Amino acid sequence: MTDMRIGACAIAAAVLLWHLPAAAGDPATAREQLKIGYLLAQENKCDEALPHLVESLRLDPKAITLINLADCEEKVGKLSDAMSHWVDARARAQSEGLRPIEEEATARATALEPRLARLTIVLAPSAPKDAVVERDGVVLGAPSMGIPLPLDPGAHTIVVKVRGREDAATQLTLGEGEAKRVELEAGPPSGGLAAAPPPPPDAEPASKPALSPLVFIGFGVAAAGVAAGSVTGLMALGAGSTARTACPDLRCADASALDDVETGRTLGTVSTISFIVAGAGAAVGVYGLLWAKPSATKPAPSVGVSVAPASVSLRGSF
Repeated sequence: MTDMRIGACAIAAAVLLWHLPAAAGDPATAREQLKIGYLLAQENKCDEALPHLVESLRLDPKAITLINLADCEEKVGKLSDAMSHWVDARARAQSEGLRPIEEEATARATALEPRLARLTIVLAPSAPKDAVVERDGVVLGAPSMGIPLPLDPGAHTIVVKVRGREDAATQLTLGEGEAKRVELEAGPPSGGLAAAPPPPPDAEPASKPALSPLVFIGFGVAAAGVAAGSVTGLMALGAGSTARTACPDLRCADASALDDVETGRTLGTVSTISFIVAGAGAAVGVYGLLWAKPSATKPAPSVGVSVAPASVSLRGSF
């Protein structure tokens, strides 16, 4: 059946190639282009024939040109283009009064219809109203959404474009006669406007650096030294006052008065030493505060002082 149709086209072309009626444009060049395209098609070189047939149709549109163009397009897999040209050929053949070409175009269009792939495109409800859909570079308007539109079998690209968003591209492949439906989403916001990831959990505040033990030791010793020096100094003053009463003119009446004198001297010495120790401790504390590095594992030191009537003692943990 196919061979008979092709043969019919060949006969029609052979009869009409040289008897096309004149029309606006460039009929002479159109006839030459049609002849070249027809001969290439007969040699199964439709890829080479198509440009000549398209040029002939542009220069002088005729039904005979349309059926030769549609036949070549069908052979190279451009089924949707072929269908369009078969339909155009039928209408133009009617206007030209060419009944054989009209019948041929009708039969070929009917046979080609079930071979077309069909794709139904719909936008997701979440897509913005101003979304633009491009199928293989061709913009499809809103009336084309939700309708199974004919396509050539093979690979296709659908892109959803929205102002302020990234393009969302979808790739798909259709087989001959296959019907498919796709629902498309808009792309994410562009220009760094994408939703930011949730902030990380609040980090624990950095702990303040621990002080060096020398700070506690030094200032602890200084505090204890000041306390001991003050206490023993007061005790020494009391003992001295008692000794002056008991020993006027440095003459003591009894041995107990001599003991008070010795106690006063001892306490004075202890008081002096305590203040010296306090000064040294303060120096150590300042050094630890400004220059010494803290130790993270050792517990904080503690310092205590004990004062007896004739002695002073320091205690602590470091």
